[in-house]
Amino acid sequence: MPVVNLKALATRLVNIPFVWNAAQNIVGANPWKAQVYPSVFRDKGSLLDFGCSIGNSTGWFLDFEYLGVDIDASAVAAARHRWRDHPNVRFEARDIVRQPIKETFDHVLFACTGHHLQDTQLEPTLDALMLCLKPAGRLHFFDVIRQPGRDAFTTRLIMNHDQGKHMRTREEYERLFLEGSHRVIQHRVFTSPDRWIKLQDMVYYELSPGPRTTQTGA
Repeated sequence: MPVVNLKALATRLVNIPFVWNAAQNIVGANPWKAQVYPSVFRDKGSLLDFGCSIGNSTGWFLDFEYLGVDIDASAVAAARHRWRDHPNVRFEARDIVRQPIKETFDHVLFACTGHHLQDTQLEPTLDALMLCLKPAGRLHFFDVIRQPGRDAFTTRLIMNHDQGKHMRTREEYERLFLEGSHRVIQHRVFTSPDRWIKLQDMVYYELSPGPRTTQTGA
């Protein structure tokens, strides 16, 4: 009989969007994100949700004119079915670097997708998304971070099974954003709730079109 590689099997399972989403609900990640993501929006309007997957964040922005974009066509198909009763919600499967979006938006949400991208992919992706902003628009970037020496065992366990393989520290993100070419309006760290499973903390950067300036965050 063939030997079953349990670790490889577990990895394949958690890489299925529906399984990953269920796991995120169990450990409390989705409820926490539901509090954090909308908290930075000071007004409504149109929203581009980059890396929308199966529409996990969509329900928190149903009062926006919403477009979700993901490179995974099967995930986009599932998102369309999931939110089919909402006429202000749309989804597209595309690579935004190779297939630029012609519309402009009041907001771009780039949430917990950064650790799926290498450094060489992150900058062109940000460039493409910044072109999708209206002149007074804002890009809201969130991503989980690793904190060597501080992360609990359960936190490291979650990281090791995450779909994204490019986890960064806060310092690495500071170099990417604060020394980069984009205008940073504010930045901070959202500390995760101290529950039975300690989730990763998240960095947040608010970007706007225009020359680069930096406002120090918390």
